Amino acid sequence: MFKIDLMSQKLIYVAILIIISVQLKAQSKFSFPAGKNEAKISFDLKSNLIIVPVLINNVKLNFLVDTGVNFTLIFDNHKAKQLGLSTDQPYMLRGLGNQPALEAFKVTLTNMQIGDLTFLNQTALVLPENEFELSRRMGTQIDGIIGYDLFSDYAVLIDYQRKFIRINPSSISRKWSSSKVLNFPLSFHRNKPHIQLSLSQSNEENVLGEFILDSGLSDAIWLFPNKKGVSEIPPVFADFLGTGINGDVYGQRGKLPQFHLGSKVLKDVKVAYPKVDSIQAIPLADNRIGSIGAELLSRFKVLIDYPKAKISLMPTRKTNKPFYYNLSGLEIEYDGMRMVKQKLPNVKRGEEIDSKGIEILLRDRFQLILYPSMSVSYVRPNSPAHLAGLRVGDVLLQINGKKVYNMPLERVLGILQKEPGDRIKLTIERKEKKMKFNFTLRSVFDTIVPSP
Repeated sequence: MFKIDLMSQKLIYVAILIIISVQLKAQSKFSFPAGKNEAKISFDLKSNLIIVPVLINNVKLNFLVDTGVNFTLIFDNHKAKQLGLSTDQPYMLRGLGNQPALEAFKVTLTNMQIGDLTFLNQTALVLPENEFELSRRMGTQIDGIIGYDLFSDYAVLIDYQRKFIRINPSSISRKWSSSKVLNFPLSFHRNKPHIQLSLSQSNEENVLGEFILDSGLSDAIWLFPNKKGVSEIPPVFADFLGTGINGDVYGQRGKLPQFHLGSKVLKDVKVAYPKVDSIQAIPLADNRIGSIGAELLSRFKVLIDYPKAKISLMPTRKTNKPFYYNLSGLEIEYDGMRMVKQKLPNVKRGEEIDSKGIEILLRDRFQLILYPSMSVSYVRPNSPAHLAGLRVGDVLLQINGKKVYNMPLERVLGILQKEPGDRIKLTIERKEKKMKFNFTLRSVFDTIVPSP
């Protein structure tokens, strides 16, 4: 039995982070389309996270693209069996949280396709029983993660605005030589890209350290307190940061008044500080003090050149936009299916003829339809939702007068993260009883509460 260190974080609008360090050689063996030496992959974007369609044994799946992952990962052992994959050697997975390690299994993907790329005999790890239920948090089916295999041998362009990845782009626009483009050398630890930056602290001291570039982290920035002098910059508030493969992760959230990316200065950048006991099992590089996630990376066009060990960031119209927080304090996830009674158009029941003409009698018809159910997975202490009386397990029925069963999860979450002063009206079901709640969104920094 082998040991794998896996760092996992999975909460939409909060954080998604997976880092796998294996004692196996990761593979990067794919072929381009006939007659071409580059490939373009279109993707969907959910909460700043890249989702690409993947074909394994001609079955369509959805994978998350994560630059912080050095191994292909499939989330469900049952799905692996449906794909005709035979599990091999067991591996122990350790990650965020303080629960016992999980056992996963190695499989060989004889044929995997991502866009125009074809992978042969790709090694992957399979989690048991879909312990990593990312789909519930993202509001769309997620079957696995791929990272290093797409990035290891080529230059890779990620265009978040136009939603495509270009592998080994044959030509780069002259714009990439502009003085506005930010260029950084890369170093690699366990096949994961790191950049070195200087972090300004509230005591006016600067901390020089490394940040992993992690497209699978939906947050903007993570900082590790007590690493090389890193400290929390007040004001901060206690929050649930996500669920790791080894349990829940708590910490603090705040903002950095300034964050320097080379010559570019970003203001009031959202930052999270995970509690030390949640990351103590993770093998961090000696100089690493944090992570740069997709909420920041997605504000740029990103060019990662693995062979030349450098990264270029081109500013976009989104670069200087403000960072948003979950003002309600509610985290929502899909929670099974719910039967909904839906009225159909009236149908003719019969006719009566009298002196006035024809009278048509109608009757109502209904149908029962299964829709995904949304429920509250977390309520932040002292938040507007908490003070209003919302609880974990409450099933959402309506938000601001609109039924949620036909709304995408991302839209619901977006409503809960609008501007201070916005009024939120919720109808929920609790123990088969309908209840209504009203509250007003306010700044997350209005009241500071202790960490849970």
